[in-house]
Amino acid sequence: MDTILWLTPDFTQTERIVHGLIFLLNISLLFAARPLLALIEIDETRTSPVRIFRAVNIVILVLHVLDLTLLKVSSDYENAFIKLGLSLAAVYTALYGYNLLCFLSRKRFGNEKVIDDKKVYIDTYSTRLVDLLCLSFIIIFTIYALIKIWGADSMLETTGIFGIVAAFLAFTSASWAPDIISGLIVLNTRILQDGDVVVVDGYPDEYVISKVTLIYIVLYDIRNNHRTLIRNSQFIKSKIDNLSRIASTDGIRQALRYNIGYPQIDGKTSEERSEQLQHYRNRVERIFRQANEQCSKNTSLNLNVDAPFECALTHAGDYALEYTVWFYLGRLPNTKITATIRRHLMGTIYSVNEAVFSAAEIEGISLSTPQLNNIQIAKDL
Repeated sequence: MDTILWLTPDFTQTERIVHGLIFLLNISLLFAARPLLALIEIDETRTSPVRIFRAVNIVILVLHVLDLTLLKVSSDYENAFIKLGLSLAAVYTALYGYNLLCFLSRKRFGNEKVIDDKKVYIDTYSTRLVDLLCLSFIIIFTIYALIKIWGADSMLETTGIFGIVAAFLAFTSASWAPDIISGLIVLNTRILQDGDVVVVDGYPDEYVISKVTLIYIVLYDIRNNHRTLIRNSQFIKSKIDNLSRIASTDGIRQALRYNIGYPQIDGKTSEERSEQLQHYRNRVERIFRQANEQCSKNTSLNLNVDAPFECALTHAGDYALEYTVWFYLGRLPNTKITATIRRHLMGTIYSVNEAVFSAAEIEGISLSTPQLNNIQIAKDL
């Protein structure tokens, strides 16, 4: 005990108790990092937030020890290390407090949704407004705490740090304000939510919304299986089709187009030609009817079996007739797993395409586009 008292500065009993409590609190936070971060729904598979939290605790602990050592060695030391440690603690407490308040606001004012068989709370217009208010309050409180820690009370004057921050926000508002407003518009429409599958105009792939933040939106590319980041202001300027929000109970309407060669009509009379043409139409209709029956029996496909295939002659081109078949997909599952969406969306479309091809080959009608050549035989001079 005497050795410990000799290593520490000449503190009063109260000061020693305070420093001991700080040591105890810091060490407790070091071991309680994971459960504390679990309160704000940090993904358990992500270890980086826990490591950062513990690293900050270790740095503060080291700075505290250095501060006590320098206080013992020099009487002119002005507690720079402990002030630096308190500054780190204030900043990290502000970050943790903001994330905790955001989680609580989502739980209180957000929408409850089941994604991947897990109940989650997603942001709404109200939660985002609460988040902005919390962010403003925490920033002001953190700046005030840092000023008090370093004893720079002069910065609290009109021409001090708050005036500089206000000027900075005013001059940079053109960069961040449109994204924040656009994000609020997206949330206020209540048409786009986490887990929805969307198609953005100008981009060929389908995406699932992973997260809507203040500045940007994180998307998962379903076809290529990678993450995409797009700013809120850029995202809302485009036409957005939400495949998860269908306009009818029939489901998502999809279309596949096929080029089929013209029939060989060689009848002598109009009745014969009409009969040959009707026979050709019946063969084409049988292709799509048989494909519909084959797909309806496959329970693994995400098809609405109550809505039969629709087909029509949509274009009579120079080389072939274009037939279009329409079918309806069932409602997409609430998930962010791209493989599951690919199986329900692309997998079903590809299976329908294969069924149409198989039925066409059985019927003896080729789906290849005929190529016509005009050959002229030159006469001998």
